[in-house]
Amino acid sequence: MSKLVSAALRANLAKKLPSQAPKLRSDVLFRSSSVLKPLMITVATRSFHQSPISYDQSAESGLNEVLQSESKLIETVPNTLDATYEKYLKEKGFELISKPGTANVELVKTDPETGNIIHVYFDIDEVTDIPTEDLEALESGDLEEEADSLDQILCNVKILIENQSKNTGLFLNLFLQNTESSFMIDFVNVQNDVAQFMKNINENNEFIDKFNYQGPKFGELDESLQTEFENYLVAKGVDNDLADFIVAYSDFKEENEYRLWVKAVSKFLN
Repeated sequence: MSKLVSAALRANLAKKLPSQAPKLRSDVLFRSSSVLKPLMITVATRSFHQSPISYDQSAESGLNEVLQSESKLIETVPNTLDATYEKYLKEKGFELISKPGTANVELVKTDPETGNIIHVYFDIDEVTDIPTEDLEALESGDLEEEADSLDQILCNVKILIENQSKNTGLFLNLFLQNTESSFMIDFVNVQNDVAQFMKNINENNEFIDKFNYQGPKFGELDESLQTEFENYLVAKGVDNDLADFIVAYSDFKEENEYRLWVKAVSKFLN
């Protein structure tokens, strides 16, 4: 089987994963990022089938032929977000901001208790990267093994609590590891000009100014203070249900972006 069809197979697997994954608890376990071991970053790559080159056709036509075949195949496999996650957005009051052609996603809602605006930012490229060997396991039909591999995901999630009336914000950088259904807080700081901070996010996708103090290491704070920060986040909806949504939506969007990419390259060649 050509390894180029991994996208379609992965889309099909995504429909199977919700029933295989354990249900997230209603509570959430927070851990300081200080307990994280050094991470080896794996760059995901799609492995293309190495077919013999036919010299009686141009390079363009050969590539286009394979892309057309891939496009027809992936169109036969539906890529939809499970209704459970649509229901989650509605119940929690989140508005989803996701533009085609971009990896960044934002969830926004108004905190009913304070009137503050809660922003949740994540990058699908930091959630859905899958090592090549996992794609091979999928193609071999070992769905259970692949599901276990997909469960081992670490992603960066950023939370901004915006107080518009004071033009200030509380910014938290988190690491989400859905294997253990946990958030690991990296740092917390106050943005004294939240309007400018959000402008930098929207225009340049910049969350951290290297010249500004980012706050103390969370793991070095008093345990009672850590606990209250964790309780605060849970009260604002930063919990395991949110973690589950981020992982599921990232897989859904990544597949959509791949399909758009196939069409764009094919259109260029025609």
